[in-house]
Amino acid sequence: MSAAGGGRNGGAAGRRTGAGPRDAATGARDTGSGGRDAGSEAPDAGAAGAASVIDVEAFAREIAAPSTPPTESWRPRIVRLSPGEFERLAGLCREHGVAVIDTIDRQLMDLVAVRLPSSGAAERRRFVADTSAAHGGREAYGNWVYLPWDAKVVHLLDRDEYFEVITNRNRDKITREEQRRLRTRRIGVIGLSVGGEAAVTVAQEHLCGQIVLADFDRLDLSNLNRLNAGFDDLGVNKAVIVARRIARIDPYLEVAIFEEGVTEANVERFLDGLDLLIEECDGLRIKHEVRRLAKERGLDLIFAADERGFLSVEPYADRPDLPPFHGRIRSPQPPREAFRTQVDFLRALTEWMGGWDRISDASRRSLEQVGTTLCGYPQLAGEARYAAGQLAHVARRLLLGERLAPFMGNFDLAEHLPADRGRSAAEPPARPPGA
Repeated sequence: MSAAGGGRNGGAAGRRTGAGPRDAATGARDTGSGGRDAGSEAPDAGAAGAASVIDVEAFAREIAAPSTPPTESWRPRIVRLSPGEFERLAGLCREHGVAVIDTIDRQLMDLVAVRLPSSGAAERRRFVADTSAAHGGREAYGNWVYLPWDAKVVHLLDRDEYFEVITNRNRDKITREEQRRLRTRRIGVIGLSVGGEAAVTVAQEHLCGQIVLADFDRLDLSNLNRLNAGFDDLGVNKAVIVARRIARIDPYLEVAIFEEGVTEANVERFLDGLDLLIEECDGLRIKHEVRRLAKERGLDLIFAADERGFLSVEPYADRPDLPPFHGRIRSPQPPREAFRTQVDFLRALTEWMGGWDRISDASRRSLEQVGTTLCGYPQLAGEARYAAGQLAHVARRLLLGERLAPFMGNFDLAEHLPADRGRSAAEPPARPPGA
């Protein structure tokens, strides 16, 4: 879990299944040509949009006088070159200490392998040469993607060709037609500990065309036992970290972030236009409020905890009669500061995982020591990624229109892989015959 606010499907009742992504703040159809202005990365921005496409002169202005400091940036810049402009781009990068990475020939070989899987090496090389020539040279083909925080410019396939290649190995666990439908979906993720792993997983599977991220928390060293980040990210907002991870997988995926988390003031904007909400925050009142709003708006919500494989599927779109969180928590709990001790708060938090008696013995022992010999709730990297896998599985099925029954329970690997009680832990396993 992660400390973050929360929110749900803004104004429109029911699931949005339109033909294309919509702007989170206004509801206007996004043209796909830019979304938010290249320099607009303010906290609580809210409007998801594709990274803007700029020319080499706009890149020159941006790299010389960044509208957002690179250390705070998370949105990639897409640079489109005309024939003969590469030397200008390369010179600007040398001047400002930006690395240039060009693997476009390798990507084009991937593209031809996807389109002509039975082709031979000579045919593939001819495809690469012909494609480059048709665009006035290899440097003018595709796009150059600037990652300000990494000080890199990378040569990539164009948007649709990139999507064609990066999703090809999903087939046919996800068919081409299903992938096209998923590309119109919008997912919101609140809380970016387990939620961060889930957000990157659904982005990597391309289960949506837009993703909205919310968390007010910043990365601490103690988070690195489970979060996929580095020591150079310490102090960076978790939503920014996840947005950067997604950008490095697919810079064309539309992302918005709420660096202040989800609050009463912005919950409607956060939820506007969502097709699915992944709720992973530890704010007790927000957890209840987003479910109330989800039920009101007919928005499906899913939640997994990195604790004994706990999973909650709350399909409010098809089950408007379903009480929030399956009726287990009927009224908002007090805020964290109202609890006398950290252990009292954590006991209340475990109600969202089935209750104190449903968490593992090891977790109970640890929680009883929080505030005395331990500083926080125990969480493990493997369990966070396991939860992310559960969430991606359910998200894919819901977003493709499968009607799932409400579910709350555990997929606990320890129950399916019990210890062999017939021998001690120190005793080596028996060698198979003939070994």
